[in-house]
Amino acid sequence: MSVALAGCAGVGETDRTGEAADTSGKADTDDPAGGNTAAAGENTAVAGDTERLALPSVVTSGDLPAGEVPLVRPDRISLVNVFTTWCEPCKAEMPDLRRLRDEYDDSTLHMVSVSPEPDETAIEAFWERYDGTWPVVVDESLAATQRWDATAYPTNLLFDHGEPAGADGPETDARSFAEFDSEIDTLLEDR
Repeated sequence: MSVALAGCAGVGETDRTGEAADTSGKADTDDPAGGNTAAAGENTAVAGDTERLALPSVVTSGDLPAGEVPLVRPDRISLVNVFTTWCEPCKAEMPDLRRLRDEYDDSTLHMVSVSPEPDETAIEAFWERYDGTWPVVVDESLAATQRWDATAYPTNLLFDHGEPAGADGPETDARSFAEFDSEIDTLLEDR
């Protein structure tokens, strides 16, 4: 069963086990810098191996990375934001996410936003309009969307060193800077 928080309805429902299999039939390897050398758009997920799911970057200007971006890093806290360009609550939370990015450096908090929309031009325009300062990737194959049952937008997922941060999974109800900051501070204090 899926629970839609105050947000926008999304794609079909799946169970929230976090399990996903690599259906590509191809092996992949990670590079020493934490990147992924799998072909663009290839589903590199294996069951229970969240840190290996990587998706192609949409915006690559400035400091934003090109190529595959890992969604969850095993060596830090990770925030995965699943959004769409037409979702009003997604637009509304962008300033809080940008403030969060400014508050924590990438070695403490890995942030990535994921859009299931295939229109990369629309994603790029959204990122520019709302001043996205962290990686944004496209999930055209719905690998991440299905893995974490992101059927309402925005869906925010928090991981602590590759593991879901919540007792019931990675999804967090945080929507404001203060709520995100509180959850991240708690994870940092628990170390």
